[in-house]
Amino acid sequence: MKKSIVLIALLAMIFAGTAQAQNSLFSINYAVSIPTGNTSDYIDQASGRGIKLEYQRFLNRNFAIGGELGHYTLYKKETGKVYTEGSASLSGNQYRYQYSYPILVSGAYFPTTEGILKPYAGLGIGTIAHDRRIDMGIFSSEETHWQFALRPELGLLVRPAQYIGFKVGAKYYQSFSGDGLDGQSNVGIDFGIVFIR
Repeated sequence: MKKSIVLIALLAMIFAGTAQAQNSLFSINYAVSIPTGNTSDYIDQASGRGIKLEYQRFLNRNFAIGGELGHYTLYKKETGKVYTEGSASLSGNQYRYQYSYPILVSGAYFPTTEGILKPYAGLGIGTIAHDRRIDMGIFSSEETHWQFALRPELGLLVRPAQYIGFKVGAKYYQSFSGDGLDGQSNVGIDFGIVFIR
């Protein structure tokens, strides 16, 4: 966890330096994750433990490309469950965690560039690392799975001032089966502060 925070802080400084170029957006987003599909079979509780960093550079007035890095955690306590790994079966309270790290290249389309409110639609493509962990007493099992991922997005950029703004967006993360794990999905609700250059 400490390594993740240090990595995100370093990348934020790099992106912030890059964001000095004209016509670019750098955002720091608080993220709420709502598991769906196979993810909700493992953990079915929403979580507000997430942060995402995004950088976008405008190619013209309406279209921007960039990238997204993030981290979000899903957590659930399961009581009276039986966990089997190999020939061993354990019964008791399970503490389930899924730490996910999206690394995506993204594009966004802004249909209007006038006014304070600027709606947009976006698409991201890349990979998500899912680190799954189960704790039961002194027993702990942890595996990391890297999967190809797509992420469509709809959002709204609010720009009350020249160099700063705010955004709210809804994203659907879908990673596909691979690396020993079924495809994972969740809806992300992001609330961000945007630095505009």
